[in-house]
Amino acid sequence: MAMMPRPRTVGVAVVAALVLLSGASIAFAATDAGTASQDNETENETATVTFENQTSNGTAVAVNNTTLPEGGFAVIHAAAPVGGDNATDENATADENATDENATADENETVTNMSEEYEPGDVLGNSTYLESGDHENVTVELNESLEESQVLIAMAHQDTDDNQTYDFPEADDPYLTDEEPVTDDAMITLEDEQNETTG
Repeated sequence: MAMMPRPRTVGVAVVAALVLLSGASIAFAATDAGTASQDNETENETATVTFENQTSNGTAVAVNNTTLPEGGFAVIHAAAPVGGDNATDENATADENATDENATADENETVTNMSEEYEPGDVLGNSTYLESGDHENVTVELNESLEESQVLIAMAHQDTDDNQTYDFPEADDPYLTDEEPVTDDAMITLEDEQNETTG
């Protein structure tokens, strides 16, 4: 008869342990859910860049708008024709078409579907460090003056080494959407060439 209370004590201890464990599981689940929702908020903030056709004196261009969720840089790349061997021919054709259409098209109107014709080439210039968030009319000084009107590509880059200095290609990779760099392209018309056309 003295043995009866013992199983009851063990049973109560087991029930108490189960209650504690289930409570801990609920707490962990709540913590995981909080982390997941924070991750989703971060993922929903995507980088963007808007680069519209414009005239330039050849030393700088303006990126109309860029959103950098974690800060970074607006970077201008040369536009390399897709296809390689016919690069010179394609450039000439693209420039001729762009000049003809620019004469009648609004300056901010997209001249052609250039994104399919060009891919990012060499870096021509970058903005100063931009804090996280939206930025409008970002001026990018070019490393060398443009010698002719041409298509350029704006790209949103990260500050991966957190030093607020543009260090690509060693660091500061582009922001990606669907595993592709976030870019926009525009026809940059030199003021001198525009004056010759209208004069």
